Amino acid sequence: MRASDHEGNHCPVFRMGTMDLISFPLAKVRLALVYRLLPFLLLSCLVACSRGQSVNSGTAASEESGAATFVVNPLSLPKTGPLKIISYGDIRFMDPAEREQSHPLARRAIVAKVAQEKPDVLLVSGDIPYNGSNDADWAIMHDETKAWREAKLRIYPSLGNHELKGDRDKGLQNWWKEFPDLKDRRWYSVQFANCYFIALDSDTSLAPASSQGTWLSAQLAHLPPEINFVFLTMHHPPYTDSEELNGHSAREQEKKLGIRLEAMQPKMRARLIVVAGHVHNYERFSHNGVTYLVSGGGGASPYLFERSKDDFYQGGRAPTFHYVTFTVNGNELKSTMTKLMNPESDGPGQWQDKDSFQLSVAAK
Repeated sequence: MRASDHEGNHCPVFRMGTMDLISFPLAKVRLALVYRLLPFLLLSCLVACSRGQSVNSGTAASEESGAATFVVNPLSLPKTGPLKIISYGDIRFMDPAEREQSHPLARRAIVAKVAQEKPDVLLVSGDIPYNGSNDADWAIMHDETKAWREAKLRIYPSLGNHELKGDRDKGLQNWWKEFPDLKDRRWYSVQFANCYFIALDSDTSLAPASSQGTWLSAQLAHLPPEINFVFLTMHHPPYTDSEELNGHSAREQEKKLGIRLEAMQPKMRARLIVVAGHVHNYERFSHNGVTYLVSGGGGASPYLFERSKDDFYQGGRAPTFHYVTFTVNGNELKSTMTKLMNPESDGPGQWQDKDSFQLSVAAK
């Protein structure tokens, strides 16, 4: 969030109120090297924080070689137990009196539940505000996510089309103001223990020869050997049963990206998981070893459609306000979709786990 939300002299990093995210100018940092350099890196970060600066000296040259944009300080990671990652999108924070574009009761219930869960990471796949160029929508978002700041959640967002709604340039400036560590970046990566998060901008070209496409290819070609699971978050989905008349259909750009990922997966040890939104519901697909989730049930007006047999979640045409939890324990991952069962109630949320799956990687 905003730098002003950080406590004391902490750097304005993704984690709210905690200094634990470092941007590296190195060509490619392996975890062993991180540990070797850790005392010096921590000292540098402390000095920068004392000056009111963030440690953010990553260069384009280093990232083109496949370096992570950010590496989470290993000392800040859980010492025991599995990692908990929560993901969802399409929240559309806006005036709570407006109920056609966003469901205020549902989005507030999910925000509160996520804060209660206290995940190690929160991935948001775009459309955080309804209108990214409207300062009032960001102010409402800031007010309604107070519980996230109090829980000091790490939040790694992706750009959606509603961040760019209205005045595109102002929308970007507002996004960077809310997430200052991303200043001048529209895509980025985070190395987090044995997980790797790649946040893509699907409002920009993903073609192999594009700037983002070239960067993505380098990222996937140079994953650190300890990485078991790669989460690619983006707004527009490569697969969906939704159609333009009752939501959004999959676009050619994202379909082609899916083909590229599916060609890479058999050559990789790490498992690829794509989490998208844009379609205001939940879907799960698996193609050629790549897992695809549509998790757009964060509060935006729901889309209803018939589900094909390819969708592993056969939840019918009902609204699906929800969030997804990934539990990562070494070489094993378990995912659970938790649905809000009483979205029209302003009382305590009632929740049920409605979908789950597991993935594993071969031991090194």
